[in-house]
Amino acid sequence: MKLKYIIPMLIIFFITGCSSKTITYSPPKKHHSYTLKPYKVLGRWYYPRYVSKGEVFRGVSSWYGPNFHGKLTANGEIYNMYAYTAANKIMPFGTIVKVTNLNNNKSVIVRINDRGPFMKERILDLSYVAGKKIGLNKTGTAPVKIVVLKTPKFKHKYRKSKKKMVE
Repeated sequence: MKLKYIIPMLIIFFITGCSSKTITYSPPKKHHSYTLKPYKVLGRWYYPRYVSKGEVFRGVSSWYGPNFHGKLTANGEIYNMYAYTAANKIMPFGTIVKVTNLNNNKSVIVRINDRGPFMKERILDLSYVAGKKIGLNKTGTAPVKIVVLKTPKFKHKYRKSKKKMVE
């Protein structure tokens, strides 16, 4: 009688043990104009723009993790909550920033690969591991200073032209 239940259980354990969900990370090879494409969320338009090395932003940051892990980010990557990445409403994808928690002076360096956060007052959503590194896993949110360290290079056809426009 017990054997009747044990064999199906062993089969289930064997099948689930052999399957695995592998999340691979593959950053885009080139940064295209879509990184600056305007978009609409919750009825509001956002206009990504060029940022400069050394530019500073201040605001409130939060973190996002398990509910988004394994899903697509706005730039087409698969979100990995253990990678040092972040979401921002206006910075081009591929921008590298240093984020400092102003409550405890802890810092982390991340790459922008997603859009958001779309909550009032928030300027940045850090991946789980990045948020944990600066203490957001305990507080949820914190005031931060963001310094642009590196900007992505765009294809030449998206650069500003020096030619005068003719009407």
